[in-house]
Formats: sequence, C-alpha cells, structure tokens
Amino acid sequence: MLECYWYLPPPGYIKVNIDGASKGNPRNAGWAAVYRDHNGTVIGTYVGGLGVATNYEAESTAIVEGIVKATEQGWLHIWVDTDSTTVVKAFQTDKVLWKVRAIWDRIKLCNIELRITCSWRELNFAADHCANKGLCLNRGCI
Repeated sequence: MLECYWYLPPPGYIKVNIDGASKGNPRNAGWAAVYRDHNGTVIGTYVGGLGVATNYEAESTAIVEGIVKATEQGWLHIWVDTDSTTVVKAFQTDKVLWKVRAIWDRIKLCNIELRITCSWRELNFAADHCANKGLCLNRGCI
C-alpha cells in the first residue's frame, strides 16, 4: 500500500481541487471545482455540465472554470490540483485544448498567482464525486 497526503494551501492561498468526468468518452460530461482555505475548510463548490465531451475536455474545462470562478470571488492566489497528469502538463507548457484556449489566454492576463499540480486520484475524491453529479447537467448549467 502506498501512502499519499493531501496538503493544505499556504495562508493567503485557495486550493481548488478540480475534476472532469465523461462516461463513455465521449458521452455526457461534467466538471467540478472544490475550494478550500488554508485551514482545509470547504469555502465553495461549483459543478457544471458539458453535454457530450471527452474526459480530457472535461478536465481542461474544470481547470479554466475553476480559476475563473475563483477570480470572480476575488481570490488571486490560487493552487489548482487535479488527478490528470496529461492536463497538468498541457497547462504548464501552454499547449491547452483549443476549446479552452481563449479562456486560458484571458486568465494569463489576470494579475493572479497560479500553481497547477497533480495528485493521486484517491486525494481528489470530493471533486470526483461532484464531477459525476455534473454528468446529469445540460451543457452550460452550473
């Protein structure tokens, strides 16, 4: 058995655990973002529907929507954490999915401190659970 740990964000930061889900790939898809403060207290949750989409699109959408929703709350020090290594690498190298490119380019112009990391799936259970709820929502519903 491998031990894994979920880490609190440092004071002043918000940690956003995100996840995307698609049952069938492509099939109905959803995304979720769970926000926690430096004490680990959940301070917000968003769940959205995507209609028919792939897992990759759902994960990518979760990142940009999670960041946008955080900035709308005035949170400017953001730590995004997901269980998708592929999506993290895409954002870290600025090779994001074309469907989220325009939003990502606008995010990069914002005056925010942003960190994007990948954790084990077992640490992302809250966002995973919420993303599966998003499967039932129509595209654009939050």
